[in-house]
This record gives sequence, structure tokens and C-alpha cells, in this order.
Amino acid sequence: MSAATFNGLWQAITSARSVSYRSVGARTPKDLQLKLGIILASCAVCGLALYFDSARQAMRIMWNSPALKPLMIAGASYATFSVAWSFWRFALALMYRPVPTVRDERLPKITVVVPAYNEGALVGDTIRHLARADYPRDRYEIIVCDDGSTDDTWRHIQKAASEVADLVRILPLHFDENRGKRWVLWEGFRRATGEIFITVDSDSLIETDALKAVVSPMVEDRQVGGVAGNVRVLNRDAGIIPRMLSVRYVMTFDFKRAAQSMMGGGSVLCCAGALAAYRKKAVLPILDAWLHQTYLGGHARAGEDHAMTNFLLKQGFKVKFQRTARVYTKSPTTYAGLAKMFLRWGRSNVRETVHTASYIFTRFRPGLQIGVRYNFINCAIGLALPYAFLGTAVVMSFIYPTIFGLKLLAACVTGGLFSLGFFAVRERNSDCLFGIVYSFYVTLLLGWVWPYALLTSHKSVWMTRDKPVGAQPSVAMLAPAGKKEARSQLGLPVVKSVAAAS
Repeated sequence: MSAATFNGLWQAITSARSVSYRSVGARTPKDLQLKLGIILASCAVCGLALYFDSARQAMRIMWNSPALKPLMIAGASYATFSVAWSFWRFALALMYRPVPTVRDERLPKITVVVPAYNEGALVGDTIRHLARADYPRDRYEIIVCDDGSTDDTWRHIQKAASEVADLVRILPLHFDENRGKRWVLWEGFRRATGEIFITVDSDSLIETDALKAVVSPMVEDRQVGGVAGNVRVLNRDAGIIPRMLSVRYVMTFDFKRAAQSMMGGGSVLCCAGALAAYRKKAVLPILDAWLHQTYLGGHARAGEDHAMTNFLLKQGFKVKFQRTARVYTKSPTTYAGLAKMFLRWGRSNVRETVHTASYIFTRFRPGLQIGVRYNFINCAIGLALPYAFLGTAVVMSFIYPTIFGLKLLAACVTGGLFSLGFFAVRERNSDCLFGIVYSFYVTLLLGWVWPYALLTSHKSVWMTRDKPVGAQPSVAMLAPAGKKEARSQLGLPVVKSVAAAS
């Protein structure tokens, strides 16, 4: 590699780093002690593994075992395959460039749909951030859907809607019965009048220019049917779990989504609901099929963002990632909350992998799709095979703790180094060390989630909502001042004041 090429790649990875990332407690003595502890513990684990020659001893034991030798060969083959896959994706991520934001006169009309359920005061902040977004007001409307919340969410929606009514066209909807996120998005999309539908979660805050940025790829390329925003953690100061997820999100979006955006002209597999844009002409033909999607005889509820992305790809549309479209979303702060979130994601991944398999090897769109299919194969294999290795390693760790146990712990350290390095260069922040903590956490404490998700993938629920899908509930809509009846037409009125919902 020439010096010029290396310098170009280095500029690519550093030029688009976050300018708004705020270090959490980086200069406090407690934080410095924590990070020093991470470094010392990692060095101790690797030092002990080297002292006991854990890697070589583990390979010798497996090679001499008739039962473990085939697993060792399979593991080595998969590891080689995965390393090549990772380097390929890394190269694509370095070559990725966001689409420049287009001029205001080229921006299309958009409808932002915000689904909310028991979100409390945060949904009000979401609405206020959206109202302050830098987007032409004559081409901008917001629909906020309260999905039968049992707390004070609707009151906060009413209050925020009243405050921003003179700034943006807004239509708050209140559903008497909880039906799930997919259903309320469907209701919002049906009422939307924009050329582009944008989803923003009710616990997420967008940057001022995010809406312009997220629609720009669709303006420049009519074949782009969906755009994924760049998600960051909102509550980074709420504990170790959000700080770990800060590293995870950088890897998920700036690395994985950026690489997928380069595959086949644009093959992002999931536009996260925190900020996603969809072309209306791409959504309407599949809207009902998306709502009524089934899997193993049951109604698919969770993973609506992954499912929508899959339906767009299946039609032949490109799906892009837009790094400059930033949104900050609330993350879990407890083990139980994180496990539920990962389980929901895992089940969705299984279902949508089956969905993708139904078309990925067909001519679903023009051009070579070798890279897209190669990526799919790796993702599909990764749903199960790595956890067979992990389960074997855990069992063997109890039998040979100084061999397999130390090898597993050292693998957690080395496995987290890539995340550490990528985050450190992109964000220039010492929170990169939480990439190693994350590696330990998901391996030792959450390693059961993905195999369990595979075995229970038919349970497509949010785990916070247990009401079955039934008849369409009634909808209460805020009426403009002076009107007693709720407005039910599809056009969105400018709300001048908030009246009680019927």
C-alpha cells in the first residue's frame, strides 16, 4: 500500500468522526480509576493466558479429542472466513462517504411519524426537537401516535403539540388500546402526505440538520427507497451499560451500516427506527403486507424497522446509510432491559434472515450482488455457529480453567480490541476502553440470548406489550381551537391550541 493510499484511508476514518460526542466523566478520578482498572484487568488476563500457554494447550486438547477435533476444524474455517469478511467490510467502511446535504429548494415534502408508548416526558422533548429541526416549514409535518399508553405520555404529547403548533404542522393521535409499534406506524403512514416518510422513536432526539441529511440520498438517487440514520446513545452518563452501548453503536453504524451501504449500490439490512427515512412510493405497495407479516404461523410484531427495510430491498430498491443524519436515543441501563432488547433484536434477525433468503439469490435488482450475498451468508452462519463454539468453550472452562477459561477471557480482550481501536480513532475518546468491557459482557453474561432467540424466534413480541392484535381501536385526534369534533381527514391541520381528545 502506497503512502498516499494509506493517508487517504486514514483521512476517511478520521474525517467523519463525531463532533458532538461528549466524554462522560473522562476527567473525574472515579472514571480514571475505572478505566485504569479495565487496562490492568485486560493485561492481567492476557498475561496469565500467555503464562499458562492457554491457546496452544487448548488446541492440543481439542485436536486429540475425537469429539472436539471436528469442532476445532469447523471453528478454524469459520474464523478464517470471518476474518476475511471483517477486512472486506472494514475496507468498504473506509471508502464510504455520506451524500452531501442538498439545497433547500430540492428538498421534498416529508412526514415524520413518532410512535409512543409509556414514554412519559421524553416524548415531549422529542417533539420539541423535531419542531426546531432545520427544514422548510411548507414541506414538513409531524404525526405523533400514542399507542394506548397507560402513563402520562398523552398529556406530554398534548402539551408539546400546543407549544410547537405555530412552528410546524402537527397531528397528535391517541389510540385507546395498545396495538404495537408496527400498527401505529401503519396508521401514521396512511395519514402522511409527504413524499418521504421518516420515523423517529419517542425516546430519541435528532440533531438540527438530521432531517435534511437523511432525505438527501433519496433526492440524489431515485432508486434509493430507504435511508438509515446514524444512532448514538442519549443517556451515556446513566451507567456502564450505556457507555458500552456507545461503543457498540459506533461499530453498528459507522462500521457495519457504512459497509452495507457500499454493497451492491446500497444494501443496509436494517434502518433503525430511531431515525429512518422511506420513500412513499416504495412503502405504499407493501404497506399492508408489512403490517400483516407472519412468521411460523404467528403475527410478526417486533422488528418492524428490519422488516420494512427487507421489504424495500426485496422490491429492488437501494437502502443507504447516512452518517451525517444523527439521532440520540435512550438505551437500557439494567441487565434485564439490555437482555430484553437483545432478545427482541435476535428474534427479529432470525425472522428477517429467513425473509431475506427468499429473494437474495434471485435477480431482485439489476447489477452484481455478489457482495450482498456474501454478507448474507456470513450473517446467516453467525446466527448459530459461533454460539456452538462459545458453549463448548464455557463447558471446557469448568474442566480446564487455566486453559480454556483463560483462553476464553483472553479472547474477550482481543475480540474487543477492534472496537476499541475503531472507536478511539473515530471518536478520539478514552471511552473506547468500554469496547473491551462490552466484549466481556456480551460473551459471559449475554451469550445465551442469541441461541435462545433462535429457538424462540416464533415469539415475535416486544415483551413490554402483551395484548393480542384484534379489532381496530378508536382513534382520538386533537382538534383545532373552536372545533368540538376531532379532525379525521387525511390532511393535517395546523394545530393552534390543544383541546381534550374525545
